[in-house]
Amino acid sequence: SKKTNPVTHKNNLMTKRLLFLGIFMLPLFLAAQTSSVKGVISDSTINQKTSKAAVSVLNMKDSVLVDYTRTAADGSFKIDGLPQGDYILLVTYPKYGDYVDLFTIEDGVNVDMKKIFLTQKALLLDEIVIRQAAIRVKGDTTEYSADSFAVRENANVEELLQNLPGITVDKDGKITAQGKQVQKVLVDGDEFFSDDPTIATKNLRADAIDKVQVFDKKSDQAVFTGIDDGEVTKTINLKLKDNAKKGYFGKVAVGGLDQYYNATAMINAFKAKRKFSAFAVASSTSETGLNFGDANNLGFGGGGMMVSGGGASFVMGGSGDGSSGGLGAGNFGGQGLPESVKAGVLFSDKWQNDKYNSGGNYLFNKLALRSADNTYSQNTLLDSVYYTRNGSSSYSDQMQHSLDGRMEIQLDSSSSLKITAGGYTGTNNSRSDYTSQALSQENQVVNSSVRNNSSSGDNSSFNTSAIWRKRFKKVGRTISINFNQRFNESKSDGFLLNESRFFDPTGNQIKTQNTDQSKVNNNLSNTLRTRVSYTEPLSKKSFIELNYSFDNNSSTKKILSYDKDGGGKYTDLKDSLSSDFKYIYNTNSAGINYRFNEKKYNFSLGGNISNTAFEQVDHFKDTSRKRSYYNLFPQGNFNYKFNAFSNMRISYNGSTSQPTIDQLQPLTNNDDPLNIVIGNPSLKQQFSNQFNLNYSSFQMLNERFAFLGMSYSFVKDQISSSYIIDNFGRRVTQYINVDGNYTVGLFGGFSTKIPKTKFKMNISPTAFLNENTNYVNGTKNISKNLTVSPQLGISSRKVNVYEFSASFSPAYTNSTSSISKAAANKYWTYNYSTNGNYMFPGKIELGTDINFQFREKLNDFDNNNNVISWNAYVEKKFFKKDQMTLRASINDILDQNKGYSRTVQPNAIIEKNYLTFQRYGLLTLTYNFNTSGAKPASGPRIMF
Repeated sequence: SKKTNPVTHKNNLMTKRLLFLGIFMLPLFLAAQTSSVKGVISDSTINQKTSKAAVSVLNMKDSVLVDYTRTAADGSFKIDGLPQGDYILLVTYPKYGDYVDLFTIEDGVNVDMKKIFLTQKALLLDEIVIRQAAIRVKGDTTEYSADSFAVRENANVEELLQNLPGITVDKDGKITAQGKQVQKVLVDGDEFFSDDPTIATKNLRADAIDKVQVFDKKSDQAVFTGIDDGEVTKTINLKLKDNAKKGYFGKVAVGGLDQYYNATAMINAFKAKRKFSAFAVASSTSETGLNFGDANNLGFGGGGMMVSGGGASFVMGGSGDGSSGGLGAGNFGGQGLPESVKAGVLFSDKWQNDKYNSGGNYLFNKLALRSADNTYSQNTLLDSVYYTRNGSSSYSDQMQHSLDGRMEIQLDSSSSLKITAGGYTGTNNSRSDYTSQALSQENQVVNSSVRNNSSSGDNSSFNTSAIWRKRFKKVGRTISINFNQRFNESKSDGFLLNESRFFDPTGNQIKTQNTDQSKVNNNLSNTLRTRVSYTEPLSKKSFIELNYSFDNNSSTKKILSYDKDGGGKYTDLKDSLSSDFKYIYNTNSAGINYRFNEKKYNFSLGGNISNTAFEQVDHFKDTSRKRSYYNLFPQGNFNYKFNAFSNMRISYNGSTSQPTIDQLQPLTNNDDPLNIVIGNPSLKQQFSNQFNLNYSSFQMLNERFAFLGMSYSFVKDQISSSYIIDNFGRRVTQYINVDGNYTVGLFGGFSTKIPKTKFKMNISPTAFLNENTNYVNGTKNISKNLTVSPQLGISSRKVNVYEFSASFSPAYTNSTSSISKAAANKYWTYNYSTNGNYMFPGKIELGTDINFQFREKLNDFDNNNNVISWNAYVEKKFFKKDQMTLRASINDILDQNKGYSRTVQPNAIIEKNYLTFQRYGLLTLTYNFNTSGAKPASGPRIMF
């Protein structure tokens, strides 16, 4: 073998030490400030000092705001942290003409503007003021001028949003605006690849955006009638610049190392009102490109059969069923190792003076997932507990094609028609292997099992909607008709193999149970809904709405279980485990609502009365059951606007939820023979009461945002569960109705720029208390769970120099059970995180993020689940406008990442360790291209 060169070894060691030292010293670099500008503002006639004057510094190159402050009581001001460059100084003060001056910062040299005199407007013979508002509030919409917020060359919309006051974007791309999660991102008012916000924010260029509008998007019906129907979606609309609507722009990125790869590509070709976009993502990392809707449609929405526990849920069948546990917007949920492909094409256009507006998109998703996990559960019995240990490994492969389209027609000056249609078709295949053990409180084995589940099938969906709207000559008089339809179908075939063993208290095996069955599942559902709404003005400020709706819901579910016959074929139908069930319910509803509008406030009161008729048909037993309910749905809301930047909203809403066909179907589900689930055809519908109070306030100049919210809900006849656990540890679960469940939530947030610094601070406290009821071995169990989780964060950034943020999030949980003191638990978890980047000379950027997760143990047998996750990258930019970048990145440098989750439920505490990504590296080359001319307009501009 070759000997290591001592000099080379020493140099390599020194390089590593410098790299690690640079990463840990990053926050010190980020906080570094070089030069400043200062001065004193005074009246030109009486030489009086002017306090609270606004002083702004803008880049001379593009007139983008760099920093601002207000003068002190003696008229003095100082702005620190200005890098070398040419700047514009703008001073504004009420009743005085604006003062504009130019100055240059040389490296390390402070600038003193001495005394600056302002002249009263009354004394000016001529006044020329060039100004553009950085932020405006138009009614319920907050509008940001994109060019007023500096970003790097080739930055995407996500980076632009991170700079806007009141908007935050986390590391997974989830956007929060004014305290609420953004669910839609529109481009020029149109949906951009359905409901996935991250496709627009991660792939559209920031310099193509003219305005960013943030608002609560109401339903089409509510916008038309003015009556709030409670359907509100936090939405961002990206208005493109005119010169961005010509030509094309996009990016291509390719990365890989060892068995990991990541490739993305997107092109946008816009011409006037015509849009064409196409994208593709292929990855074996966590960047699958799947949003939450994709996850549900592909079958990754959760962990198998769910039993409602009065606000919580319990995963039946032990751990792991090949699902991801839910995918966050634009990213993989973290459980398992995925390999994915996603691609799409979008087209939209308007013509004949916007009389016709049409568009559509096609999406393709394919996800292969390999997962494994181990679960440890503490389960509640009467004044005692028992434990379960489960292990699983699984593989799944899902594929889906989806197509959506819309057409809007302005029939005449007073009426319009909007039609949408869409659907998908897909296939899925999965195989899972499980092992489990149930242990007594004395840690003795009660039962054990080895199980295999496999299935393959296909699924499809089709939906349509139409809305016709007409306005009459009398202002406020309108009529609209809505129609909605949805059809879903899924089919699957699979096999269940299981061997269960049972033991006596001394540990001797006394019984064995084997299951070898074929499973056939066919599900079909169809929903039709039509609604007519009429509004009539009572005065200039008030009007009423009358409405009527009819809903038809029909679903069928056929589950067949076959044992082997004498010839070894699956032909022997198991009647006790098979069912052919149909569930129909029709609802007729009529209502009236009153709305009053005033400049400072508005409110609405009203409600609906409805009749719901149920019919349940069991084809196996040749039985039918019919029921009918009347319900009153009161609703109301009150909105008060204190000023343009602060408001309060109080609302109440009553609603029903119907039991699902899975909960009603009188079927014994033995997918896990040690955890049997039985439907209950006697279930009632549940009625929910929801109260909400929200207050928000935003001070633009100080970038100070505050919100406070409170929610309270209680449910009558909530669908919960009853558990019967025998001496062998086998559990039989049935759905039941219970009363007394409630949830109280308090949440808030406060963010502000720290005066005379480059830092922003945010505080986000939350607290939730819920009470849930279920039954264990016939005894009523009331569980209470309190969670308190404040968050403190701080951040700072300077464009093309550095970015830095840090947060601390402790959380306290206290859970109790009325039937068992042994089930009570109190514990803390702590999460510390910091991330940042620094731009070095030569267009070299170094970035890192570190996350510390510390979890208090629940007992002496609990494992150490503390994790330090550290990622870092170094990036080099090329060409004049940084169109190309080469990045080397390392994920989980310390190789400590553990897939871990802890869930507190009404009758159990579940801790889970699962397979997830650990240390790996990537080399990624990215190229941005742009022929659209999307860039700030030329010429002198002053923005404030």
